[in-house]
Amino acid sequence: MAAALLESRGVVDVAPLLPQVRVPTLVLHGRGDAVCPISEGRRIATEIPDARFVELESRNHILLEHEPAWGRFQEAVAEFTGVDRPAATDEAAFAALTAREREILELLSEGLSNAQIAQRLSISDKTVRNHLSHLFDKLGVWTRAQAIVFAHDHGLRS
Repeated sequence: MAAALLESRGVVDVAPLLPQVRVPTLVLHGRGDAVCPISEGRRIATEIPDARFVELESRNHILLEHEPAWGRFQEAVAEFTGVDRPAATDEAAFAALTAREREILELLSEGLSNAQIAQRLSISDKTVRNHLSHLFDKLGVWTRAQAIVFAHDHGLRS
C-alpha cells in the first residue's frame, strides 16, 4: 500500500485544478521539508486564488508537536479559522525562550537592526538571523513588529 501511495503521488498532478479552488485556503510548509521542497508549497499557494502561505521552521514533512514551529503552526491555524489562541500558550512560548533569545528580543524591542544586534553581542549577522528565526517560531510571530509587540506585552521594555 505504501508503495502504491508513493507511486500515485508521483503521477497525480492537480496543478491545473488549483486556480479553480474557491474556498479559503491555508498552505503550511516546512522550510527544510525533505519530502516536498518548499518551492512546491509556495507554488500551490500562489496558484490558488487568495491562498495564504505560512513557512514553518521544520525539516519534517509532517510537523511534530515538540518542534519549535508547532507554536507558529497553531497560531496560523487559529488566525485562519478565527479561533483565539489561549494566553497560556503565549506564556509558555515566552517561557521557552533561551536567555540569548530574550536578550535579542530586548535589543529588537529597542529598534536595533540585525547588524546592530550582532555588533552589540559580538556575534555574526547570521547568528542573529538564526536566533530570530527560532524565537519567531517559538512565539508564533512572523514579523519583527509582531515580536516587538509580544515583547512589550510581556514586560520586556527597554
